[in-house]
Amino acid sequence: MTPPEIVLGSGEARLLSGPGGREITRWRLNFDLTKPFLKWAGGKQWLSPLARYLAPEEFSVYCEPFLGAGALFFALGPPRAHLSDVNPELIKAYGGVRADVEGVISRLDRVPYDIETFKKMRVSRPRLDATAAVRFIYLNRTAFNGIYRVNRNGDFNVPFGKYKNPTICQRDRLRPAAGALRSATLRSHDFETAVQNADASWFVYFDPPYITGHLNNGFVKWNARIFNWDDQARLAQIATELKTRGTRVLISNADHPAVSGLYESFHHLRIRRHSLVGGKAASRKDVSELLISSFPILDRLPGVRSPVPSERLY
Repeated sequence: MTPPEIVLGSGEARLLSGPGGREITRWRLNFDLTKPFLKWAGGKQWLSPLARYLAPEEFSVYCEPFLGAGALFFALGPPRAHLSDVNPELIKAYGGVRADVEGVISRLDRVPYDIETFKKMRVSRPRLDATAAVRFIYLNRTAFNGIYRVNRNGDFNVPFGKYKNPTICQRDRLRPAAGALRSATLRSHDFETAVQNADASWFVYFDPPYITGHLNNGFVKWNARIFNWDDQARLAQIATELKTRGTRVLISNADHPAVSGLYESFHHLRIRRHSLVGGKAASRKDVSELLISSFPILDRLPGVRSPVPSERLY
């Protein structure tokens, strides 16, 4: 059965009964949120205006094991959070911003933007969290397409972005982010480790690596070296175990039959939006992704009245 669909665009959201189906409701989006200070392939800043509707009304701990740019965390601003990622440099950067945001801002302001500085920054290995944050943010804002990628030796290997005038130091994002991070524990470990103590008072948001716009089994092929199909199956198993504990679970994932088949006992909702992935604007297009949850979401959306036809599982 085809799941209902939220279409994002032009500052508003529309809930449809399905692709091309009847409109159930529409509402204006709120963009007055704490925003991430990192660019991130697959980041969820586009989803963050929906954050308040995607989270349970009450929870004591927010947990995000695939942190990336942390868009939903920053949008929600939970009073207590466990944030983690397998990328230790990313976690160290967040720690540096939290511990000394003014020092990070001051250093970023003084770093010139040119290819020689980029090359020096790329091979540097700062030991202090604040200087590690400066390096991470600088590379993130100046490397090609905002990608953070390392080789087998752990060396950053993304080329120089050649931007005309990149915004490297975003004070208006760094300072609020530092405040939000004070409520969080930061760890670098696998997603399974991150949720081992989760109980019914937790809200866990999984956003694993995946792509959109795939054809046939392209999803599986593309992810083979990053987050392979065995990882996807393990994630589904962990999510199901959390659901049996009463933990509220939300998963962003590819809109692919192989993925949705892993979550037959969960609620499914399709999100359609304009893709920001791709080197050329002309190659970007509308794409769909899945939101998979252990709890109903639709009755939290503005203008939706219970009973909601799509409360069924898809």
